[in-house]
Amino acid sequence: MNRFFNLIAFSLAIFAFHARAEPSVFITPTDCRPEVIRKPSVVGMDVRGELSGFDPCHPSVTFSVPKGVEKPPLVISIHGGGGRVDAEAITKEFSANGMATLIFDAFKLNRVPPRTGNAYRQMMLYKVGLEAYQWAINRNEVDTNRIYFYGISNGASVVINFAAVVNPLHVKGIFSEAPTPVGIGYPWEIQVPVMIAFGQLDDLGARTGQKRWMISDPCKFTIAYAEAPKGTAEQCSNIRPEGVMLTTLQWSEQVKKKSGAKLEVKYFDGVAHGAFLGPLTLQSAQQFAEKRGFQMPANIGWSEGGTTEGQRTLITEALRFFASKQQ
Repeated sequence: MNRFFNLIAFSLAIFAFHARAEPSVFITPTDCRPEVIRKPSVVGMDVRGELSGFDPCHPSVTFSVPKGVEKPPLVISIHGGGGRVDAEAITKEFSANGMATLIFDAFKLNRVPPRTGNAYRQMMLYKVGLEAYQWAINRNEVDTNRIYFYGISNGASVVINFAAVVNPLHVKGIFSEAPTPVGIGYPWEIQVPVMIAFGQLDDLGARTGQKRWMISDPCKFTIAYAEAPKGTAEQCSNIRPEGVMLTTLQWSEQVKKKSGAKLEVKYFDGVAHGAFLGPLTLQSAQQFAEKRGFQMPANIGWSEGGTTEGQRTLITEALRFFASKQQ
């Protein structure tokens, strides 16, 4: 989107590369890993059985590298509960600004619908996303010492967990937009810098009068996931259902005290849930669902998208954050 170019020029100067109109794609048949694809079953909101890994040849995967840019940094995008479409627009922005990008749809890789529980969505995203990172660090088209993660919503919670397990020699920063504590929980240690971004108008999943960063549900809605790093699920999950989970802000303060984590939280005007999900739309969950022919509660917020100015501010901050974490 050309309207962003001038406003983020200072970020691009730090990166010292230039965008090209069309990316090059470097996936070949020898990269294919069809053996990692599984077919878990869906029972209610649960996903049961072995989950799929990352196959770079799957139709939902796109790996793009800008033409004429030698060893660009790479952003791996982790989508939210709606599937790949949730991260599509902002990933195109990263690409337009000279970064290599890797995006996929974890639900399509698992052949399940998006409408499952948060924890199961995050488990699928975690397994596919971590394997995508492990694949990416062996690619010679990109600078494997300048890899970044972007996550939105459920994907934002997942990339926070990645901050505990990835190698800081490869991953220099993680941009987490609108995470939720509901799912697999958060880690107690972070190895790479994390920026958590919330839209000032983001009430998605929050009760009337609250915002997303205030969400704190009963522990039973967190499911301990054996593959995830040690964290809040050890004390608060379906296995230990008493009490309520920490809010994202409560967790962030505790993890900074525990491990001195390089973690910051920023709020963005003119943005609700997912700046690049579309135009700013203020609505309840009930209003959102009615447009799509199903029912959701009236006392839960579901505001999405952002103004043009809000989108511009967020993408500029994401690029600035990535550029500042190169060393």
